[in-house]
Amino acid sequence: MRNLKRTKKLILTSMTVALSLMAATASADTGTAHIKIGSISGGASSITYWVDSSVASYGQNGGVDNAISKWDAASSGISFSSASSSTAKLKVYAGEYSLPANVYGETSYWYFNGQQIGAGAITNGQNYEVARVVIDAGWTSGWEQSERYMNAGHEIGHVLGLNHFENAPAHSGDHWMKSGKYKLTSPTATDLAHVRTKWGW
Repeated sequence: MRNLKRTKKLILTSMTVALSLMAATASADTGTAHIKIGSISGGASSITYWVDSSVASYGQNGGVDNAISKWDAASSGISFSSASSSTAKLKVYAGEYSLPANVYGETSYWYFNGQQIGAGAITNGQNYEVARVVIDAGWTSGWEQSERYMNAGHEIGHVLGLNHFENAPAHSGDHWMKSGKYKLTSPTATDLAHVRTKWGW
C-alpha cells in the first residue's frame, strides 16, 4: 500500500514537471513576429565570434561577455566560440553616437562577400553567414550595468533568430527581446522559451 502511494506521488510529480515544461514551450509564439525563419550559417551550434577592441574601449565588454555566456547556456543547440576577425560569424563593435538618435544597438546580417541582407529577409527564411552587432555607448551613456547587459543580450538575441517581443502578439512584462531600457542581466523565461523553440532545449 505504501509503495502504491509512493508510485502515485512519483507519477503526479512527473506529470507536474512535464506540464510545466509544456507550458513554458507553449508560451513561445512560433510565428515570425517573434522567431525568424532564417538562421546563421551552420546553425547556432557553431557560432564563432570576435569582439572588436572598441567594445572594451567604451566599457561595453561586460555586457557582451554576459550576453554570450547567458545565451550559450540557454540551449544545448547553442554554442559560441571565439575566432579571428576574418573568420568569425558574429562580429561585435561599439561606437559613440554612431547609430541614429536613441538607437541603443543594431544587428545587421551579411554574406562573407560583403553583401548585406535585410532583417525582413532573414525573418522570412533567408539564411546569412555573418552578423554584425553595434552597441552605442553614447545613447546608453549613464546606464546602469544591468541595463547594458540587457542591451547587449537583446542584440545577440537577434543573431540567434529572435525578433522583438512588442510585435503582435505582444508579451507583457520586460524581456531581453523587448525594445528599450530595462534592468535585466539574464534572459527571462519568455526569452528562453522562444530561443529553445528555435534551437531546442
